[in-house]
Amino acid sequence: MTGIIGVLSVNIVESVQLSEIFGDEAARQAMADFGEAADDLLTRLLAQHAVIDQYGSAADRRWAACFRVLSDGLPRDAREVAEAIEHAGRNLIRESLLAVFGGATGARITADLSVFLMSPETGERDVKACWTQWTEDQLRSQPQRHVADQAGSSTDVTAILTDRCIQTYLQPIVRVSDRAVVGFEALSRGPEGSPLERPDRLFDAACAAGRTVDAELLCAELALERTKDKLPPDAFLTINLGPDALTLAADKLALAGRPEVMIELTEHLPLNEAEGFVEVVNRLRTLGIRLALDDTGCGFADFDTVRLLRPDIVKLCITVIRNADKGSHFMAAIRESAERLCKLGCLVLAEGVERENQHAALQGCSIELAQGWLYGKPEAVESVLR
Repeated sequence: MTGIIGVLSVNIVESVQLSEIFGDEAARQAMADFGEAADDLLTRLLAQHAVIDQYGSAADRRWAACFRVLSDGLPRDAREVAEAIEHAGRNLIRESLLAVFGGATGARITADLSVFLMSPETGERDVKACWTQWTEDQLRSQPQRHVADQAGSSTDVTAILTDRCIQTYLQPIVRVSDRAVVGFEALSRGPEGSPLERPDRLFDAACAAGRTVDAELLCAELALERTKDKLPPDAFLTINLGPDALTLAADKLALAGRPEVMIELTEHLPLNEAEGFVEVVNRLRTLGIRLALDDTGCGFADFDTVRLLRPDIVKLCITVIRNADKGSHFMAAIRESAERLCKLGCLVLAEGVERENQHAALQGCSIELAQGWLYGKPEAVESVLR
């Protein structure tokens, strides 16, 4: 437990003239439906934390929850937890807008999803009396980053997916003890020199266009094609898929005969949703495909998720490893987390290792694998496997 209290706020900032489009009654119902979607979103994003109080009003077009940040023993920083919640929420709220209001109208509605952290000295009793007004003050005083469709993104994404204009990069994964390369993570970028070359922009645009799953499956398909029979002996390959794409992987991807492939689950799920993926993961294992759990420690993945899905590799996220060289307190927490994961039968991988002192700090911590710029930056697949 960090002792920090935060607020997650969802606000329809500017809507199209819904009454003119749907009629008054249908517009009210649509906003009520979005309110239910917003409540579900708050519940999903805060599943690992302790909700103190909640507010929702379709008339005000605003929904919010006050929560205490919990850590489950992982060496998390409250600010980084808040950023992870906000990042995931900004993608998910797009899906809610499109689902409730339709692809055309939903894409034209702007909304704001923000996470604010209160002062560590704020007591829970004080919070209950003032948190809604405090949140309004924060929203007024900070510049808003509205969630809206990107101009032209749907057309651009459709063209990229149709023409299969995805670049595949590989980043090495090493053994901590001797830095030997034992595997690679497949990463994807948009067309070289285009506005969507950066992966964050590519997938943000795919999300805004409602094509996230299509984009993830195409990236995985191309990574499989471009690495088949070309990896070094005994090297494994991790391929990133979100939960929706993961459910389709066994049917949509050429995974048979690829025992070196490991699927990396990249969006972290509250436990009540992760339970539905046990059968999906087991089916992949019958094909010889293993599972890695990405970014454990800064998203939704926690020890309960690990116990349920039994991944072969658990990747401690960069926000955890960033603290590896910051003193004995952080190092003890990382060591304890790694030992708990090893007892669950997982290999532990440290992501985002950038400095020699971070690598040195990982020695003797039950962390067998590592990845980061210290060992190698992502390079085009053709260069790596030439």
